[in-house]
Amino acid sequence: MPSTETLAPWPMPKHLDRAGVEAAVTAAIAAPSVLNCQPWRFRAHDGLVDVLAAPDHAPEALDPNGREVFMSLGAAVFNLRIGIEAQGCKASVQLMPSPLNRSVVARVRLGGATQLSAAERALSEAIPRRRSSRVPFSDEPVSYEDVGHLQDAAAVEGANLDPATGWHRSAVVEALHDADQAQRTDPAIVSDVRGLTLARERSDVGIPPESLGPRPLDPSSPVRDMALGQHIVGRPAAEFETAGLLAVLLTTGDEPTDWLRAGMALERVLLTATVRGLAAGILSHATEAIDLRQVVRDPTSRWRHPQIVLRFGHGAGEMPPTPRRPLDEVLEISWPGAD
Repeated sequence: MPSTETLAPWPMPKHLDRAGVEAAVTAAIAAPSVLNCQPWRFRAHDGLVDVLAAPDHAPEALDPNGREVFMSLGAAVFNLRIGIEAQGCKASVQLMPSPLNRSVVARVRLGGATQLSAAERALSEAIPRRRSSRVPFSDEPVSYEDVGHLQDAAAVEGANLDPATGWHRSAVVEALHDADQAQRTDPAIVSDVRGLTLARERSDVGIPPESLGPRPLDPSSPVRDMALGQHIVGRPAAEFETAGLLAVLLTTGDEPTDWLRAGMALERVLLTATVRGLAAGILSHATEAIDLRQVVRDPTSRWRHPQIVLRFGHGAGEMPPTPRRPLDEVLEISWPGAD
């Protein structure tokens, strides 16, 4: 039988009031999500913050089993934890806390006082500056030191970041190209992507035209054209890098909890890149294709499940921020004396 202590609600720490919770959730919703569909809700109660799956606008054809939705939620969980702890309040994360309610994907319990390390403080401060880059990178290579830091970031969250070199890189680039061509000819996927880019129903969901970046002149470039090659008045074209760093993020398992951890690792990697002055682009299309997903994996790796491909480099241009839904639409706070 559960103990009384387990059942009793924990009071909200006095130093994290409503404004503190709102600040932490503001950090959480700055996380990247599949096509910026923002598939999350947050419920603060009894010294807890629950993260709920709410894929109202999620692309069903593009992400039929919800893997990328869970990765998006994992990225938000990472930001939520670090957003809470940046305010001096300990945050303990439990993934998939209830077998009876799988819409609650994570529960964050607020505890006593804590202090972020200098490294995690830098990650916290990078949250509002992080962008998903869709512009060409310069010819300056990513240093071995930077690669090591990115790999360490993935490892902290239980994932592996595998830089693609030699024949492995060629296989990844080919898979990206094949996935792009396949998606452009799939009416359901085209509808999904258009609904969150060129034909958005809401201005605060999806990717607006100004955030699409230029159209690649070479359709085989290792980038993702979110407009799927469609003409947009005033959108420029550009040459993208051909020798930039590509890396594959992998996990050992392939269940919802693994996808959440992959999302947490993804966000730590992206924030680490931001701290180190690197630009990062998300190339999810090869892992969205069932028959291509394993192609991006180095067969010699002990990590079995590729979750996403990333490109890193030194940005030649700044990306504008993508919109977010208002806080009062995604956050519910309910505990005595919350105001």
